Amino acid sequence: MRLTDHTDYSLRVLMYLNQQKKMITLNELSKKLGVSKNNLIKVSNQLAKLDFIETSRGRAGGLIIRNETGQRSLKDIISKTEETFYIAGCFSSKKYECAFLPGCSLKKSLSEALQAFLNSLAQKTLNDITPKTIIQPSQF
Repeated sequence: MRLTDHTDYSLRVLMYLNQQKKMITLNELSKKLGVSKNNLIKVSNQLAKLDFIETSRGRAGGLIIRNETGQRSLKDIISKTEETFYIAGCFSSKKYECAFLPGCSLKKSLSEALQAFLNSLAQKTLNDITPKTIIQPSQF
């Protein structure tokens, strides 16, 4: 299972905002998280639409996490930021050609693994995984 970069950036933004508990600018986020400002604009717009964060414009503007967001499960956050959970083509609703469908044991096993993955994410909240201090991004 691999999450998209968008979900990865979303989680990093939420963790940093959850840690700081104050208004943070996109410039600060970009420096601290090692993510381009353009990517952060896209991520923050979606997070605001999902009511995970609040945004404000202007000189004193930026992003701030909503109080209740820290109590949300990782499953809740990831299921809203990830486009799909298609592990293989046969999980798509589109017509898929495979000699082993419809009674494929692999699809059943992958489905069970996906459920276990999502169930484990349901056990942790954003508060649980937010570190006390930020580690600086590696310089590539």
